[in-house]
Amino acid sequence: MNKLTKITATALFTLFLAACDKAADKTADTAKPAEATAPVMTAEAQEKADYEKLVAWNQEQGAVQAQNQQKLQQALSAAAESKDENKAKAAVEEFNKSVQTSIASLDALDVKSDLISNAKNQTKEVLTLASQLLVAQANVKTEADQKAYAEKALELQNKMQSLAELGAQIEAKFNPAPAQPATPNAEKPAAK
Repeated sequence: MNKLTKITATALFTLFLAACDKAADKTADTAKPAEATAPVMTAEAQEKADYEKLVAWNQEQGAVQAQNQQKLQQALSAAAESKDENKAKAAVEEFNKSVQTSIASLDALDVKSDLISNAKNQTKEVLTLASQLLVAQANVKTEADQKAYAEKALELQNKMQSLAELGAQIEAKFNPAPAQPATPNAEKPAAK
């Protein structure tokens, strides 16, 4: 059962990284640096600049966390093979340190826009909860612990969903889908 909870926690964190990375992937090619021609930015320009900061952070941290997650999975597999619970705990602790480093770098991100600040705060909540969940799964011993763990996992899923929805809203605002040109073959009669 402990192995199942480890896999679940890892999968949940992977989902978080994927959700954060989707917005970053879409904007990587189309993101343009904010114009620095005016000493005072308009609110819209500030929001766009903050958005680009968050996208850059997502790209950077997504790569770092993917590497750290791979290390965690390898360490957990090795610990499971050797049946060494201390190795598993050490691997989780090391991974959590990397998550805390990511959170610290997120905190250092200077954003002024309310919308982007909200996304930043939700990202921090998801990272923190995922980290707590990973620690909690190591302490699941009883059925009550399993229930509490499942509730926390559900809370993480809900927060991730909320963050994904906010990310989609922000993505739509800053990178709207291009209008599809009308095609003359759109109203073709059905073949007999």
